[in-house]
Amino acid sequence: MVQLCRNRPEGFGPHSSLHPNIPTTCFLDVIVEPLATWLFLLFLTALLPLRYRSYLRRHPRNSHPALTSTRPTKPGLVSRVASAIYYILVVCLLAMASLEIARLVVAELGIGLLPFTYVGVLAALANRLTWPCRVSRLANAAFWLMLVVVMGLKTAAEADEMGGRVERRKATEGVGRYPTSDEVIDNAVMVGVEVGLAALEFVGWKGMAWL
Repeated sequence: MVQLCRNRPEGFGPHSSLHPNIPTTCFLDVIVEPLATWLFLLFLTALLPLRYRSYLRRHPRNSHPALTSTRPTKPGLVSRVASAIYYILVVCLLAMASLEIARLVVAELGIGLLPFTYVGVLAALANRLTWPCRVSRLANAAFWLMLVVVMGLKTAAEADEMGGRVERRKATEGVGRYPTSDEVIDNAVMVGVEVGLAALEFVGWKGMAWL
C-alpha cells in the first residue's frame, strides 16, 4: 500500500492516525473502491451460463432463417433519449475518474488502484450493449449502486475530515495541490452520476425479457 499511496500523513492502514473515526484515503483507494469492480466481475462470470442460454434461445441453431427472422423493434423516443443520456453519463464518470487520478498524480499522493474503476465501467457498458435483458440491467444497476455506496463512504470520510479541520496533508509536498474540499466535490459529482446511471438501467424495463 505504501507504494500505491505516497505522502499521506494519515497513514496507510484502515484507520486514520489523524482522525481515528474515519478510514484513510489510501485504504479507500486501494481496498474499498476497487472492491465494487471485483464483485461485479465475479457476478458477470457467474452469469456466463445464463448468458449462453439466452444466446441459444435468441439464435436457435436448427431453425430456418425465414421462419425465425423478425423485424427488430425500433426503440421509442424515451428509450433513445435515455440511452443518449446514459452514454453521456458514462463519459462523464470516466472523465471525473481521470480528473481525480490526474490531480492525485500532480499532488504526488499516489493513485492507489483507482484506474481499476475503468475496467468496471467499461464492463458495465459492454454488458448493456451486448446483452439487452432484465438480468443484465439488474447486474449493472447493482454495480452502480455499489459504487454509490463506496464513493458515498469516501465522500463522507473526506467531508468529516474537512469538517473536523484535520489538515491531512499539511506536512507533504502535495499540500494545496489537491485540497480535501476539491476531493469532496469531485467524489460527490461521481456519486450523482452513478445514481443517474443506476436509475437509467430501468428505462425500457417493461418491454424487456428477463434473459
